[in-house]
Amino acid sequence: MELTTPIPGRKLGPYPLNEGGIAALLARYEFGDSCLRRVVLDQEYGARAARGRAVRLVIDARVVSDGLRWEPVCLDLVDVQRFRIDESVGFSWVLYEAPLFTRFDGLLQVDLCAERFDGPRPASSGEVFEGSELVFAAAGGTWSALHPWSK
Repeated sequence: MELTTPIPGRKLGPYPLNEGGIAALLARYEFGDSCLRRVVLDQEYGARAARGRAVRLVIDARVVSDGLRWEPVCLDLVDVQRFRIDESVGFSWVLYEAPLFTRFDGLLQVDLCAERFDGPRPASSGEVFEGSELVFAAAGGTWSALHPWSK
């Protein structure tokens, strides 16, 4: 049963969410007033050799070098150890700032509510998760530019 529009295929990428890859992501996109369109959580239950949780976040953001044209971009997180998704007050999640990427305890923290850090960066994983409504801790991940949404 298909209830939603399929997620578009990759146009560019995937690129690792390491220091260089994150810098390229933040240079390519303007995230102010962007919209989180889709969260896909994939977790196997009962498997002997479970691969861990995977999360795909699809965000509509503006391409800085192309007249601020809207483009879907996805963050694919692997081996997600912890996450928090609170209900959105409106119809969708609006990002007011670029995601905040940090590393604590060997995990990549991706905080999509980074506007609350108006000053020093968080000093621990606990600080990242405390007060955030949309945050993930994963072993790693990639980002990709996607083709436009089908109409």
